[in-house]
Amino acid sequence: MSAEPDELSLKPVAVVDYYGAKESGPDDAFDSVPQSWRRNRPLHRPAWLSPEMTAFMVGASDFSLVLSAAAVAFAAYPEVMDQAVPEPGRHVLTSFLAATLFVGVFARLGGYRCKHLGTLNWQFPRTLMTWGLTVSVVLLVAFLSKTSVSYSRGWALVWIITTTILLLTGRCFLHAVVTSRAGGSYFARKVAIIGAGKEGERLIARLRDEQDKSVLICGVFDDRKARLPGSVCGLRVLGTTDDFLRFARSAPIDEVVIALPVGAEQRLKSLCDKMKELAIDVRLSLEPLAESLNVRRMGCLGSVPVLEIVDRPVKNWGAVAKWIQDKLISSLLLVFLGPLMALIALLIKLDSPGPVFFVQKRFGFNNEVIWVLKFRTMHVDCSDPSGALRTLQNDPRVTRVGRVLRALSIDELPQLINVLRGDMSLVGPRPHPVAMKAGGRLYGEAVEQYLHRHRVKPGITGWAQVNGLRGEIDTLEKAHARVIHDLFYIEHWSVWLDLKILLRTIGILASRDNAY
Repeated sequence: MSAEPDELSLKPVAVVDYYGAKESGPDDAFDSVPQSWRRNRPLHRPAWLSPEMTAFMVGASDFSLVLSAAAVAFAAYPEVMDQAVPEPGRHVLTSFLAATLFVGVFARLGGYRCKHLGTLNWQFPRTLMTWGLTVSVVLLVAFLSKTSVSYSRGWALVWIITTTILLLTGRCFLHAVVTSRAGGSYFARKVAIIGAGKEGERLIARLRDEQDKSVLICGVFDDRKARLPGSVCGLRVLGTTDDFLRFARSAPIDEVVIALPVGAEQRLKSLCDKMKELAIDVRLSLEPLAESLNVRRMGCLGSVPVLEIVDRPVKNWGAVAKWIQDKLISSLLLVFLGPLMALIALLIKLDSPGPVFFVQKRFGFNNEVIWVLKFRTMHVDCSDPSGALRTLQNDPRVTRVGRVLRALSIDELPQLINVLRGDMSLVGPRPHPVAMKAGGRLYGEAVEQYLHRHRVKPGITGWAQVNGLRGEIDTLEKAHARVIHDLFYIEHWSVWLDLKILLRTIGILASRDNAY
């Protein structure tokens, strides 16, 4: 049997909540444990039941729920198993394939991560979306393989509805367990922090700001006896690393994070060597470095460990999805809007002499120069191919037809051709002319991080445009605001965000705000 930690009194703020211990002075930091701690301490989780194992078991439970729903459907329609329906084994195989697909997609979305397990607002919509996608794929496969007649429609309907009910009920039960006092501490990853300096303070503040209930700070320790602070961010410093070794052998700790200056190599090596005698995970915090360089995660280049600082925003399957989205929607729009575009071309030719299209050099993906198309809205002898001159309200250079096109924001329709050619995307930062200025200076020189927006293809519409930032850029404040919104889009890109922007664009076009 493991010894009870009778020599410990655990009293920092996070540890008070965790152990239920009463606060006492620093001199008795490792005296006998109060009776309240013995009564109220959380359930001691078995060592093998890690948060990762918990997530795995939730996934296994989902797999079982999908199969259980199929069994309920079999009970409601026993003739399926009595050979009344051709090939009843097909129903069983479909159940297993659907369960595998649901769990795989949901895991890919992060649904089994500990921080999301108890959050209903996160779980409910994604559970319904993933199950809906699973059913859609199953139906599509049955249709394409011409096997839909082999299924009992009654069985399929009962199975789909029952699975939905069971999955949502399971989420409610999981939420109730995880958010309870005992459950919260039972399922959380219990962490101790070594380092009471600025690095430790920043790490604790970051964890608190995230309000991640899957992480529970159980204690702070530091070896600087002469300069040892009494507390860090409200958490009592429990002692030195030697005290931590005793603490970790008696308390249920999953992980210790060393929060020290990265340059203190000898001190870090000594601490890491000391921690190796414990049966817990040891991690080195890179919070100062991660914050200044925006480190994303740890990776490997061959066998060499590297810090991943910047990821290409749209790549792998995301790039495939965006490519399909661009080609499919732009093709449909060109077919649907083709007659309108032909009429606009005719009106432009009748209104003023010159070409139908205005072609301009603008910045594209990876800062390359592309030729962007739009309907000509200005008199030929007054147009500005460089883009250095802004278009003003009631600009005399604009033709009569051009004024209408700009007011309706349909002068950009030819850029659907740019999308089909691969120069642009439907959604992305708007492409700016190479000579465009802000505050009397070139845009790239006047606005910090401007070139960062060229990490994705430019778009016909974007996050800035649907958030009220369209039209003339006459101040540096507007220029900065647009770049901030563009960078937000790049960092948070998803197919769903693209669709949301496209839908909001329809409403923006109807409003005609800042369109001239």
